[in-house]
This record gives sequence, structure tokens and C-alpha cells, in this order.
Amino acid sequence: MKTKHLLILLLACSGWSACKKNNDTQCPVLPLPLQILSANVRIVSKTTGADLFLSPTSPYKPSDLTVTSSVTGSNVNLWVDSAQKDKRFVVIEGNETQTFILKLAALPADTINMNVSVTRGKCYSTSVVSAITLNRQAVCAPCSFNNIVTISK
Repeated sequence: MKTKHLLILLLACSGWSACKKNNDTQCPVLPLPLQILSANVRIVSKTTGADLFLSPTSPYKPSDLTVTSSVTGSNVNLWVDSAQKDKRFVVIEGNETQTFILKLAALPADTINMNVSVTRGKCYSTSVVSAITLNRQAVCAPCSFNNIVTISK
């Protein structure tokens, strides 16, 4: 599905006419890599460091996690990145600055603030996660796509 949308966008701009500005300056049509704007979260034991949520022996299961957003409420896009079996994490997507409240079962809730900055260029705008805080403590600023927010319980 995402490939279809990218193909449609490229076809729409392939004749240049759809990409021209009012002053007839042309912007090159390039397939731009898009960064997923997200907070990557691991929930681990404070005493042992063991994963409390995503390993086969974890005491909690995915249905025990609730995430709400200051922008979208309970409509939050999240998925599990399990590429590394020993370091799985939850990816919580957000395309603008917002606050996420994470609650795992009966454990105390945690607050993640994700700040998104937009840089507007002549032809394109880019958005990046500029800072993430966990319970008012800085996790990264600036952030990269591989920063992981580790919550210890």
C-alpha cells in the first residue's frame, strides 16, 4: 500500500508541471527517504534489566500496554520491532510534537514527550524528532532514528 502511494506521488511529479512553483522555478523530483517519527521504547526490570514486556518469558503481554497521546487520544500507531531478539522495543509513531502516556498493567504510568521540528526548504520540508524526554528527564536532544527510551520498573 505504501509503495502505491509513493508511486502515485512520483508519477504526479514526473512531468514537472505538478512540481512547479508559481515563479516557474523547478524543484528536482527525487525519491526522498522518509524517517518514521517515533519514540522507541523498552520496558525492563529495574533490578535485573530483563525485558518485562516483549520477551517470551516476560511477565506482561502486549495487551497489558495502553498508550494515549495528547494529540490523538487512544488512537496511537504502535508496533513491535523484533529484529533483534534480545533487544525488542515498541515503536510509537507520531508526526507532530506530543505527549504519550504509557501504562503497563497496574504499574505506574510513564510520560514520554516527543518534540518534532520542521525545517522548511525551498522545495521540500523535513521533519525530525528533535528531543525526547521520559518523565521530564532528557533522553535525547537531538535524537536519531536509533535512540531507545528505556523505562525501568
